[in-house]
Amino acid sequence: MEQQLERYLETVDRALRPMPASERVDIVREIKSELLELETQGLGPEEIAARLGAPKELAAAYLSDAIVKNPRFSWRRLGAVAAFYSLAGLGGMIVLPATSITAAAFLLCGAVVPAVGLLSLLASLAGISVPWVMMQFGSWTAPPLVAFPISVVTGLLLLLAGRGLWKVTVGFVRMLGQKRRRLV
Repeated sequence: MEQQLERYLETVDRALRPMPASERVDIVREIKSELLELETQGLGPEEIAARLGAPKELAAAYLSDAIVKNPRFSWRRLGAVAAFYSLAGLGGMIVLPATSITAAAFLLCGAVVPAVGLLSLLASLAGISVPWVMMQFGSWTAPPLVAFPISVVTGLLLLLAGRGLWKVTVGFVRMLGQKRRRLV
């Protein structure tokens, strides 16, 4: 295989680093097979590269497929979104960081807020003062028995907001991924 095509594969492989190694190897193997097939059809390296498109755009299409295939939130998927973001262009430079980072923050806070409310309630029942954990509205501070249910409701609302923002992120990645070229 020509050196130019080897560099093409290396570029695709580098752009796919956030994906699990087994998936990345399968994708690179699939692209290499397509490159070899096009080479046997008599196409030169420049023609093959033109036919498949820019290596980063091809990698972005595969990253998009990987993100959309399993839309559940995970830290690995957030890494894939970050890699896709670097390949997504100007539109993705604003939308993807805003939705994905906010989704992760809301999901994390949605889990922490009720836990801290429970900690405050248990500390109060044990007669321990935890001054750094309080729920305050203006000058009124909610007692732990009132603060706990409020923290549970707040946590659920944050989890729902985070889940919704993650769906927006995946939808945006799907939309951008559909615009990318596929192997011919």
